[in-house]
Amino acid sequence: MRERTLISPLARKIALERNIDISAVNGTGPNGRIIKRDLEAINSQKTSQQRTHLGENLSQPSLGAPPSSTLPDARLYADPSRYDELTLTPMQTSIAARLVAAKQAMPHFYLSRDLDVDEIIKLRQKVNAILAEKNEKVSINDFLIRAVALALMEEPSINVSFADNAILRHHHADIGVAVALPEGLITPIIRDAETKSVQQISQEVKALAARAQERRLKPSEYEGGSFSISNLGMYDIDNFTAVINPPQAAILAIGRIQERLQKTAAGDITSKNLIGVTLSCDHRAINGAVGARWLSVLADYVAAPHLLMFT
Repeated sequence: MRERTLISPLARKIALERNIDISAVNGTGPNGRIIKRDLEAINSQKTSQQRTHLGENLSQPSLGAPPSSTLPDARLYADPSRYDELTLTPMQTSIAARLVAAKQAMPHFYLSRDLDVDEIIKLRQKVNAILAEKNEKVSINDFLIRAVALALMEEPSINVSFADNAILRHHHADIGVAVALPEGLITPIIRDAETKSVQQISQEVKALAARAQERRLKPSEYEGGSFSISNLGMYDIDNFTAVINPPQAAILAIGRIQERLQKTAAGDITSKNLIGVTLSCDHRAINGAVGARWLSVLADYVAAPHLLMFT
């Protein structure tokens, strides 16, 4: 942990406003604390240098460094003795910039529904019994990735990206799968997922996730893609909304499996295993009817997972 610089709250506010590097300031307050007059002395010195060396027209304001955000800096309202400041890594800085750009530039809208995973659970048990001899197993998420891929091929209006003057319709289902790292999320991509079996998808997801944790992913393994999935079901999250991963136009947020009672068409009460999903869409490229139709196609594949076993 880096050594904390002693600085008064007012001086910190001035330093942030004037883009002054406080590590280069000698404090004249108690115990070397940086106070207001120390920063005013620096500002006066800078002004004098500008007049002498630049012949600056003082009637024109200095532009300075562009602000990183239009939101106020949290440090302006907090006592430095009551927090630790953790410098952002380059990856965190990049993620933050992309998320801000995505939310500002993309008009998000959201569609939610439940998926019946009873049959997937049964089929997974049978498949894993067979794969046990190879010391392998597949997850519910592997089946869902495969179902998403086939749904994207059947309803290609979702498998798109928005360009300045066009919509790009992708030929293949290149699906990014969110992997959590200490410094943020990264989405390694399963290329041509519609051509791969559930077992192949499972193997590839595990390999990509391992390389992501080891920081060994190549840019070609996480850049681009046509669609993304973010699954927080393992954390007992019921439902959530995800931010679209540019340049894609949609992302599917997947919650946990929940057992619920439902009434059948015959009026009987039965128990179902359901997963809540929310589709985030870029309204510039996808409209509500198309998104709802795609979710219906996805639900059909999930309810009949034997269809997922054929490539």
